Amino acid sequence: MSGVVGVVLLLCAGAAVFAALSWWQRSWPETPVFARPRPSGAVERGLRSDPNAGFFTDRGFLFRKRHFFVATGCPPTRIADFSSLDVRRRVQPVRVARVGLRSWWWFEDAFYRESAGYSERDVVALVRDHKDREQARRERAKLISELDANLRKRDQG
Repeated sequence: MSGVVGVVLLLCAGAAVFAALSWWQRSWPETPVFARPRPSGAVERGLRSDPNAGFFTDRGFLFRKRHFFVATGCPPTRIADFSSLDVRRRVQPVRVARVGLRSWWWFEDAFYRESAGYSERDVVALVRDHKDREQARRERAKLISELDANLRKRDQG
């Protein structure tokens, strides 16, 4: 009789584990409006910053911490090794997610999206080029502002 009870208990435990794992997999966070994939007729060119991208944590089955990535057009994607990504992104771009043709990269302190199939080296080059252009644009604007102020002083005096 005890053998039958043991088998029944084992089957019940197996069913409970199966139910818990099924619930854990299905208990996904809700997708924000900006993250819902939209079909686009035109393919994006270039690397673009994604201000909506980021990570959030959630407590899943047995209150285990789960990390999710969400971005523009990217529904919540579970990230298994968040701490490793966080370390690597400081020195090289890390592909965080891919949905269809689009990929999301995490590099330094920003997230970028692209659909051209860039490699890590391409992302580094494009980010550096963008930062250099922004710096040159700020310096040019500052120079023009100073020149304008000097011309006004000369005209007034």
